[in-house]
Amino acid sequence: MFYRKIELALGQTYRKYKHYRRFANAMHSPRQVQFDKLMQIVRANEKTVFGKKHNFDKIQSIEDFQRYVPPGTYEDHLPYIESSMDGRRGQLTDEDPVMFATTSGTTGKPKYIPITPSHLKDYAHAFQIHNYSIIRDYPKAALGRFLIFASNDTEGFTSAGIPYGAVSGMLRRRQPAVLEKYFCLPHVISQIKDVEVKYYMMLRLALCQNVTALMACNPSSLLLLGDQMQEHAQDLIADIFDGTVRKSYSPPRELMEQLEPYIVFDRKRARELELLLNKDGKLLPKNVWANIGIISCWKGGPMPFYLEKLPEYYGNVPIRDFGYMASEGRGTIPLGNEGANGVIAITSHFFEFVAEEDIEHAMPRFFTVDQLQLNKRYYIHFTTAAGLYRYNINDLIEVVGFSHNTPLIRFVQKGMGVSSITGEKLTEEQVHIALSYAVRQLHLTEIDHFTFAIELGTPPRYACYAELKKDLHLPDSVMEEFLRIFELSLQMQNIEYKDKRLSKRLGSPVLQIVPPGTFTKLRQKRVSEGAPEAQVKIPLLNSGYDFRETLATLSDLSHSLIVN
Repeated sequence: MFYRKIELALGQTYRKYKHYRRFANAMHSPRQVQFDKLMQIVRANEKTVFGKKHNFDKIQSIEDFQRYVPPGTYEDHLPYIESSMDGRRGQLTDEDPVMFATTSGTTGKPKYIPITPSHLKDYAHAFQIHNYSIIRDYPKAALGRFLIFASNDTEGFTSAGIPYGAVSGMLRRRQPAVLEKYFCLPHVISQIKDVEVKYYMMLRLALCQNVTALMACNPSSLLLLGDQMQEHAQDLIADIFDGTVRKSYSPPRELMEQLEPYIVFDRKRARELELLLNKDGKLLPKNVWANIGIISCWKGGPMPFYLEKLPEYYGNVPIRDFGYMASEGRGTIPLGNEGANGVIAITSHFFEFVAEEDIEHAMPRFFTVDQLQLNKRYYIHFTTAAGLYRYNINDLIEVVGFSHNTPLIRFVQKGMGVSSITGEKLTEEQVHIALSYAVRQLHLTEIDHFTFAIELGTPPRYACYAELKKDLHLPDSVMEEFLRIFELSLQMQNIEYKDKRLSKRLGSPVLQIVPPGTFTKLRQKRVSEGAPEAQVKIPLLNSGYDFRETLATLSDLSHSLIVN
């Protein structure tokens, strides 16, 4: 009876658990389900420019598809995407794109990923399964409000007037009206560009509500929310008491007008918050939202560093992985809280995989979901209803188990020269351009070796590890100017890196001068571990999380100079 009340409360979307039941049945027959999904995509797009060129009308099997359609990258799809952005129809899909999702590419230009109605339906289908599994396991979460972090889906328009922005914003915008009352924040919040203003307004609205679940891709966003709650506690309480918004945190007028219906005065709530502030000396989410039942966020990669800090803010709340996903599509659906894995989203897209050790082979073997092996790592390729065909997203995944006959996978890292800790997707090429630009501008000849690497922290940041020519040094003023120019170049090249820096999800990079001989010792270490000496390459960009520790085992870094 209780679950029936939950089902009725959430409306038609969860009636008879249709999304979940479809997926649960599919997990028993992944090969057939994937074949059906592929044929659905192929048949729908036979008459497109891409479909005609690649003999979609002749494709009757997975093997046919692999024979007629070569594996592709963004650059392979780009001519069709650019034509679609200019308004030419029938390029990749029979359906017209409703938007383009923006994400960083491997060059300075951002990628624009087409999003069609069918693709949105497939993407949302995976979210419905994920959300239902949370409500099934934590039914009380459905009795309050969900605080969901989303980004702006309309950052601009193509020459044909098609919007581009974040797919998370589009999904949020298109939620059924019957579900809207269960969301803590209106969609317009995602359009606020000033990060401090956005988080202040999120708290201004959410502190007056019974938040029972939080959903955010990156746990660092949850930490930032907690920090902002502490920093602005007095102002938030005063605004809630008066029914106002501090002028310094008021969004632009056109957005404020849309937010005004949600801005209430609640003197009782303000007094409750003030009592908590006086009692504890600070406001914490676990105290102001005592009914939080579940948090969903990324748990893989470097995220444990931040997950360890969440209890301080949110208490010992169960945490479920948010799922492996990208602008290009949804890769997994987590159905439990253990680890950072999820079931491959076999009812949403068609997937292929190349073994990690085979990715650079001229003709690598492609595997389907039913052919994957436990504990093996693969590069994943998407085929979607949005017109991405055998698309190499450059993500490395690992098979960690099976649910019925369908693999459970976890995201390992961006592959092949890409680093991404908060979604910035920096490339070695971008680092090389930034380094070259700074060296040219400052006429530097002193830097012998250089690596740009992740440093975990709150927030995380990158460090420039530089080794100078022996007995040479750089004045502090030169090092500070180097960082300024280097950072400016990265932001100009990579829109997502710039966004993460401006939103404070990434901290300022630092420059650390390492002792002479450090990189030679590092090279020797790689050779000792079995790497051919002639093939040892110390990358300009290191996407691991232990580079500093590795250098520390080789040289004394304690006296190295750090310049912020």
